[in-house]
Amino acid sequence: MSLTTQTQGVTRRHDIYPFISPTLFAGTLKGKVVLITGASRGIGRATALAFANAGAHVAALARTSSDIDTLVAEIKAKHSLPALAITGSVLDNPQKIVADVEAALGPIDILVNNAGITRMSPLGDEIDLDLWWNVFEVNIKAPVAMIHAVLPGFKARGGGTIITVGSGAVEVKVPYMSSYTGSKAGIFRAIEIIDLELRPSGIYNFFIHPGAVKTGLTNKEGNDKINGSEMKKLVDIYDVYLTETPELAANSMVALAVNEDLRVFSGRYLDATEDLEELLALRETVEERDLYKLRISRP
Repeated sequence: MSLTTQTQGVTRRHDIYPFISPTLFAGTLKGKVVLITGASRGIGRATALAFANAGAHVAALARTSSDIDTLVAEIKAKHSLPALAITGSVLDNPQKIVADVEAALGPIDILVNNAGITRMSPLGDEIDLDLWWNVFEVNIKAPVAMIHAVLPGFKARGGGTIITVGSGAVEVKVPYMSSYTGSKAGIFRAIEIIDLELRPSGIYNFFIHPGAVKTGLTNKEGNDKINGSEMKKLVDIYDVYLTETPELAANSMVALAVNEDLRVFSGRYLDATEDLEELLALRETVEERDLYKLRISRP
């Protein structure tokens, strides 16, 4: 299986650029409600702040209450907007999460599935396969559960935007990361199919690789992420390639929620490091060749 992404002349970005400038989005999502999972740190936190800058009412979900309480306080102080902190796991009760958000802020318009975990370990060294399988639970079951939970409201209101944070691991072969790579490929394929089902209802599904960002997923802490001293050495090697800011992905996601022209990429793989304006100019090529999709290569 391979990911067909060939395009010509698209500029690679590492930080915010004019097409996704926060100044362009100010007020564009006024009154809209966005639910962001994994919002306490890194990409999730930057995304919450970016959507608040665009005028959205933000519901921030994470497992660490102190971090999201601080985030929500910052949003209220900077933007004088309603915001909600929710402590918990997506897998606990997605329907209750949605109900609590809508009771506090109103109907959800945008869902950002950012919560995720990684694991680096040789399969032969795994003692407890539940750790391996838990990556699939968090990276596939959780976002699908959240999509399922917002669907009744989206369908009743005639539309909605769903953005799932993916990974460049979908298009490269990285040893010792079978659970992470497999789960990200799995959720992308699921998004492709879900998009076929939901786009006629005005519901758009985006899958975005945020770039190589230094976040909690890539640090060297926690035996649930990295198994073995040799794996820690590999993480040290990868560290120099983590060159993108979390704001790049965050503002790219706001662009997907604001700019209706970008809906052409619903159900496709998007790379936040590829200039969206230039990619949009290639939309006919993307559609004609059906690019940014998973494919089985045959002779």
